[in-house]
Amino acid sequence: MIELTISMVLFSKARPRVTKNGVFMPADYTRKRKEMLRQIKEQYQGEPLEGPIRLELDVYGEGRGDADNIIGAFMDTANKVLWVDDRVSVIPEIQIRWQKAPRGASRWEVRIYPLNCEQESLL
Repeated sequence: MIELTISMVLFSKARPRVTKNGVFMPADYTRKRKEMLRQIKEQYQGEPLEGPIRLELDVYGEGRGDADNIIGAFMDTANKVLWVDDRVSVIPEIQIRWQKAPRGASRWEVRIYPLNCEQESLL
């Protein structure tokens, strides 16, 4: 099992912004993803997992945003770092639990479990 704790506010997956000058992601979303990625890489230096894996997220924060968008922000950030791809054949099981917490106590607790014996040797 891999366990990570990411100490930062909860945020949702952003939608790309389209303008006459092109397509871009909002700066705040990009900044939060960079900070999350920094914390992930600080705690996990292994190769991306091949899967199949079970992803469990316990998130603590103010409760803004939809669960699927919170999961999406994490999965987009961790893709190619914690796992090779976020397609369903690699991550067939996902669970999220939310608990209200003040902004200063916001965090993401992550657990990743192998779903077969071959993967276990990588952990």
